[in-house]
Amino acid sequence: MSVSEWFARNLSYPGHEWLRGRPTGLVAQTLAQLARTPRALVQDDLARRLRATLSFAGEKLPYYAELFRRRGVDPQARDPYGELARLPVLEKSTVRARGAEMVFRDVPGGLIRHSSGGTTGDTLHFYIDRIRQAQDLGGRMFVQQWFGVQPGDRRAYLWGSPIEVKRARIKRWRDRLLNEILLDAFELAPPQIEAHLAKIRRFQARLIYGYPSAMALLSQHARGRLGPDEFPALRAIVLTGEEVTADQVALVREVFGCPVVEEYGAREVGLIAHECPYGNRHIIAPHVHVEVLSQGRSVPPGDVGDIICTPLNTRAQPLLRYRIGDVGALVAGDCPCGVPFPLLRLTGGKVTGFIVLSDGRLCHGAVTSHILRDQPGIVEFKTHQRAIDVFEVLLVVDERFRPETLRLVSQRYRRLFGAQVRADCRVVDRIPPDVSGKRRYVVSDVAPQTGAGAIVDRPSAPEGSPLPIEPHGEPAGHR
Repeated sequence: MSVSEWFARNLSYPGHEWLRGRPTGLVAQTLAQLARTPRALVQDDLARRLRATLSFAGEKLPYYAELFRRRGVDPQARDPYGELARLPVLEKSTVRARGAEMVFRDVPGGLIRHSSGGTTGDTLHFYIDRIRQAQDLGGRMFVQQWFGVQPGDRRAYLWGSPIEVKRARIKRWRDRLLNEILLDAFELAPPQIEAHLAKIRRFQARLIYGYPSAMALLSQHARGRLGPDEFPALRAIVLTGEEVTADQVALVREVFGCPVVEEYGAREVGLIAHECPYGNRHIIAPHVHVEVLSQGRSVPPGDVGDIICTPLNTRAQPLLRYRIGDVGALVAGDCPCGVPFPLLRLTGGKVTGFIVLSDGRLCHGAVTSHILRDQPGIVEFKTHQRAIDVFEVLLVVDERFRPETLRLVSQRYRRLFGAQVRADCRVVDRIPPDVSGKRRYVVSDVAPQTGAGAIVDRPSAPEGSPLPIEPHGEPAGHR
């Protein structure tokens, strides 16, 4: 262990989380303890957490108090799953209309405003709390140890902020203290990609965390010139934020030579599931209860349906039986890794494209969400790059939308992508899915000409077989 890793693991990271009021380390320890217990005890713990969440919602939040009375829900009943099933599925439209009645304003640490729409184009504003933040961070800390990545180890994030925003100096110092670096995923011209690869090599990151399409683009650029020997410290690469394809995983693994795994979550409910060394996605059951419904009814493991989530333990704005918009199936049986948390299979998710700028730069499509998702009244959006300098922006809006927002959005597109850009913004009643059925909120007719379109459009990898762990040794997991 290097001095910087020891310092981050034992001093700077625990101190950072303490200052933020987040029990992140305790969350990770609790998950590790539960992961070593029999499945029956995990189920008992989940039932207890669900009952406590229902009780809190019924007592403190007007929306749920009224709904529980109408539906005859008893939060203290012996079977909390049966009581939860009495509730209707919670849609985004309901949260928009009655979200204020679901908010607990006296939550410890205060309300934290949050929004979705980064990879869906379906905007929702809501609140989270410090416990929810700690669950996401502690959950990642726990699952990354399956691959030998410990707290304080060097991490690189292929993520970022809009391309015109520079990292504040204080945040750069924070990253150094926490042994982290940020690589901008929104600016991916060949020189920038080369700089990212050089930083990863110099930094000797043990984990890279980023968008699948952006990681695939880096790998495509490095293929044939760089290989696993250039990244000896890497233990794992975590892909998240979009649907992960088999071709992307194979390409990234070929170049970097370590396990390439998927994290699955949603901004509204947090970290939902994570892939283990055997390629199975474990639901982080102490933090979220997952149902799969078809035509409004629960389906048995193996059957495909809508993924419905109930986040647990957090109190700012509980979203009970929330439809996140993805499709999947619960998986019966145990995983060879030994972790007793339930298994989830995804059968469809979000696909994000690239935008091509006039100077040849590629921008990850998530940059457009920073333009749109903070605008009142925008419910859903989609960007279609028709030509280098021509964008079509479709908006589904509600009664809060102001007509002058159309002009503001056009100005933001020009500021972000170039003064010569024409952004035709218009309001529509509905944004249909692609002919393929996929939900892409960024489409570019220019990107396929650059080769970027080829790395985002293949089926996902099969599950259930152990991931290759060479050349970095045995994965740290529960056998």
